[in-house]
Amino acid sequence: MNVQSLPNDINILKELILQKDQQLKENKKYIEDLKDMIMLLRRKKFASSSEKDVNQIQLFDELEDILEKDSNEEIPEIDIPAHKRKKGGRKPLPEQLPRVEEFYDLSEEDKVGMKYIGDEVTEKLEIKPAEIFVRRIVKRKYVKDVGDRSVFKTAQGPCELLPKTMASASLLSYIITGKYCDALPLYRQEKIFKRIDADLTRQTMSRWIIKVSHLIVPLYNFLEETLLDSNYLQMDETTTLVLKEDGKKATSKSYMWVRYKPGDHPIVLYDYAPTRSGQVPLELLRGFKGHLQVDGYDGYSLACEEGNLTRLGCWDHCRRKFFDASKSSNGKGIGKKGIERIKKLYKIEEKIQNFSDEERFKVRQEKSLPILKEFKEWIDELRPKLTPNSLAGKAVNYTFNEWKYLINFLEDGKLNISNSAVENAIRPFCLGRKNWLFSDTVDGAKASAMFYSLIETAKYNELEPFKYLNYMLEKIPAAKTAPNFEKLLPLKINAQYLN
Repeated sequence: MNVQSLPNDINILKELILQKDQQLKENKKYIEDLKDMIMLLRRKKFASSSEKDVNQIQLFDELEDILEKDSNEEIPEIDIPAHKRKKGGRKPLPEQLPRVEEFYDLSEEDKVGMKYIGDEVTEKLEIKPAEIFVRRIVKRKYVKDVGDRSVFKTAQGPCELLPKTMASASLLSYIITGKYCDALPLYRQEKIFKRIDADLTRQTMSRWIIKVSHLIVPLYNFLEETLLDSNYLQMDETTTLVLKEDGKKATSKSYMWVRYKPGDHPIVLYDYAPTRSGQVPLELLRGFKGHLQVDGYDGYSLACEEGNLTRLGCWDHCRRKFFDASKSSNGKGIGKKGIERIKKLYKIEEKIQNFSDEERFKVRQEKSLPILKEFKEWIDELRPKLTPNSLAGKAVNYTFNEWKYLINFLEDGKLNISNSAVENAIRPFCLGRKNWLFSDTVDGAKASAMFYSLIETAKYNELEPFKYLNYMLEKIPAAKTAPNFEKLLPLKINAQYLN
């Protein structure tokens, strides 16, 4: 715009100046929002991204730089029965570990005139590196002559997991535990075995794993039936990469979906799917009735609508939005206030975590509901004042849009305030993915889903993964009926029985 093109009318000039001024303000705000987004992306890429369990008070350690240690706002008090506090000190070594005793005594000369009064015992934890040995199965053969022919008989040997291979239940359990529990890729295990004089290629181990995954399908099916018969599930999904998948490029994203059943006997099920489509949870939740707790992804809407499920939101995700806002240039105050309000809810949850479902429901109605009402009023007041693209605007809008789901945890004492349990269940897969990067085939991805399901369910039921797998893989070749398979579920086995 040049001087010649400007109008002579003073009122029109004023209007142009006001328009330009407003445009400059909007551009400045847009630039600030972009800077905040850049800082957020840089922080997610380069800064620490770990988050502690939100059901513990340590959850908010990461926010100490923005939260005052002594808040002026009062946090609701809840009476808790007194309990004895344990003394500190080193945790004793597990009693079930075998002991090898070494005795040290005074010399006969030093013991003259002395009376024995007891022992001073010190325990050290020792370890023996992995040993590998050959188990020879020798089946006696017999022959007898019957008339003009010979009759041969061979002794019956044990049921074999993978006949005509050298793989035993213990070896396969060791390989599977290494890959899916300890995130050791097969190429690393190949090197480890080579160091102890065992020539096992990654290709051989991969074939074994896929074959065994077919044998444990009945166990997975029984776990799925039990999971779908419950009335409360949590669900999440994460990306994975499958190189050889029909109709897709090698760099295309696939997904691992996780379903989690809380309760006395938790179940964790992994399922591979090539897409993130809403059809996937629709199929995985077919037959389920009750409460479904998920994040804000809209892909779960179809399953909730068709299954008439009560959807629960996740306060962890809501908190993260306000945490991001607290690091922005213009959203610090809003982010800090949002976190402080959410912290009050978690404080209550921490104090009632060992209460009965009825007691939890009662406390939430008395203590949490007023906080939530105040929170909603604050959100409704802020929302029109913020630009949607700012980090503070995104936090407020996320809370506003998810509110009808976020408050549903008040309906029943058995429900959780967050989706953290299923996120914890999905972490082992994410850790493994960083190491082995991709699955070569769809069969490999499905096998991974099977083993992660059994291992994580075993862990949630306080079973040591290797011991459980070793016991199960030894018994499964002889399992022929439904009761035989059911006895091998991680829900049915006592941890002491495996020791």
